This record gives sequence, structure tokens and C-alpha cells, in this order.
Amino acid sequence: MKTFLVYIVFAYLALAFQGLLFHGVKPDLAFVLVFFYSIRHEQGKGMVFGALTGLLIDISSGFIIGPNIAAKGAAAFLARNIRDNLFQWNRFISALTAAALSLVDMFIVRICYETFSGVSFANRPWGLSAAGIAYTIAAALILYPVFNRREEVIGGLKNY
Repeated sequence: MKTFLVYIVFAYLALAFQGLLFHGVKPDLAFVLVFFYSIRHEQGKGMVFGALTGLLIDISSGFIIGPNIAAKGAAAFLARNIRDNLFQWNRFISALTAAALSLVDMFIVRICYETFSGVSFANRPWGLSAAGIAYTIAAALILYPVFNRREEVIGGLKNY
């Protein structure tokens, strides 16, 4: 429980840090935290952390509540499920998984906004979304050594 609360505080600080330092296209630091928390902890805890982080994002946006809750919860569920089904986990596989799940996260948020609020993303350039995903992947690569310090022993083999 202590680790969970520390991560929630980090998610709040990541949102504040992201809002202060980045303008325009920015990395989704909250997604990166959800991703790494989910691959290190059990699936239920990861989904709860993802949903609470999404709630923090939705509340801070001041718009509708729900898109980020659904997106971050789904990303957490999928991250742990992918992690459990892969034999090897390293920085490259982590970056590929973060890229795919960042895309899933973005699509869920966009679909929810278009469905429930009428905000259309049809005329928004895809380059902005691609740049945001690229920045998120860069943040995941930079933070990989910080969040993946513990070694796991699976079937007698060390997996870092």
C-alpha cells in the first residue's frame, strides 16, 4: 500500500511537472508511470492505479470525467497482460510495448471525447499525436533503468 501511495504522489507530481515544463506537444509522464507500475505489480493493482491516475488527469483537465480513466485502466491491464505472456523483457520490448499502449491510450481518449462530448479530432494533424507518442517513448526509455531495477527469477533464469 505504501508503494501505491508513493506512485499516486508521483503521478500527481508528474502532471504538475508536465504542465509547467512542456507546452504544446508533451510526453505523457502519467502514462509512463502507469505503464511501469503495471508491469511491476499485479494486474488488479495496476488497473486501479491506472484508473486513479486517469481520474487525476480528468479532474485536472476540467472537462469530462472518464476518458483518461478508461484509457489508463485499459493500458495498465494490457501492460501487465503482455508482460506476463512474454518470456523476455528488456528495454527494447518495453519501448515497443509502451509505444503500442500509448497509441491505444490515445485512441481510447479520442473515441471517448468524440462520443461523449462532440469534440472532433478529424481535422487535427496526426503529426502532433505521433510527436506526443515519440516523446512518451523517449521518456519510457529514459526512465526504464529507474523503474526496472529489480531482477526477477523465472524458472531459474534471471530476467531484468
